Amino acid sequence: MNPARTLQTPRLQLRLPVARDLPVYTAFATSARAKTVGGPFETAQAFDKLAAMIGHWELRGWGRYVIELDGRAIGHCGPLDTFGGTPEMTWTLWDATAMGQGFATEAVQEVIRHLFDDCGWSDVKICIDPANDASHRMAQRIGAQAINVPGPARWPEAKTYTLTRKAA
Repeated sequence: MNPARTLQTPRLQLRLPVARDLPVYTAFATSARAKTVGGPFETAQAFDKLAAMIGHWELRGWGRYVIELDGRAIGHCGPLDTFGGTPEMTWTLWDATAMGQGFATEAVQEVIRHLFDDCGWSDVKICIDPANDASHRMAQRIGAQAINVPGPARWPEAKTYTLTRKAA
């Protein structure tokens, strides 16, 4: 079963990324806050990264959702798979003012629920920058377990977690 194109939580709408997200995504991606996701990036790289998010849905039939709060894009979350294998669950709040309010956790929990319960997925992996303490806490909060394997080839120093259907 293919994932839904939109999901809803009590406070958030999760939808596919679109071109109008480019300015807010670029502001995040070119800032120092993007360090924990490999940035900061040049403007052209931010364009390519958002284009990849949009195209992932076409190529895989699923992908990352933009997190909207009151009609305003504040981040993204969802699965990514560029190389085949176990999909990687990702999340990033683009808007620093949205941090610390549980929005990322709420969004990720809904996406995980949907993938596991509605779509029949069995597991996802999570790769986190070793210095990103907030994301490590969130991975543990949603039930992910740290595993002792190197991160992906593009990011070997990442700490890797696994989240299975039974643990979520």
